[in-house]
Amino acid sequence: MAGRDDAVAVPLDNYGEFIGRLKSAAAKLTPRRDALSAALDAAGLLLDQNNAGVEFWGQRRTRVRQLLNLQAAKQQARTYRSLSELHEVALKMEQMFTNRAQRLQQVCSGIRARRDHINAALVELDKSTVKLASSRRIAQERENLSKIAADLSVSADNLSFGVPDPGLRDSLREAREAIILAEALLEVKGN
Repeated sequence: MAGRDDAVAVPLDNYGEFIGRLKSAAAKLTPRRDALSAALDAAGLLLDQNNAGVEFWGQRRTRVRQLLNLQAAKQQARTYRSLSELHEVALKMEQMFTNRAQRLQQVCSGIRARRDHINAALVELDKSTVKLASSRRIAQERENLSKIAADLSVSADNLSFGVPDPGLRDSLREAREAIILAEALLEVKGN
């Protein structure tokens, strides 16, 4: 009989194991998220530089085009040819920076999407950890209430020690009922 009481007195607590698994998963994801954030910062810097290159070469192309229009009116072939070559270079450079900026934008979008997925997973892991910790506390409270109810179930005759206490039995019954109601409330609030 004592062995049965010992088995009842030591409840299985898997909460710690599951909370540990959640924390372990979060610990594995956090460095990945941080690395993706650093990569996103670096790619963003490159994107900014390439966008500046697009703007610079676009302005240069526009300025050379204006000079070409002026030289066409003056009919200076040699200067016009040189400006035409500069215009071609500006067009190619602007297009090169535009293509790079587009590729970098795609890279940034991909990195951002992966980082956002990891952030969402970390939020869910945190929520689950909080829920499990709360459930663990509720289970411990239920266990404490059950122990108190078991202690109160001792008969009033055994507690009287020869001194009559007419209201003891009713008081113990009311206490047990209150504990049962508290357990029910914990059950409802826990779910």
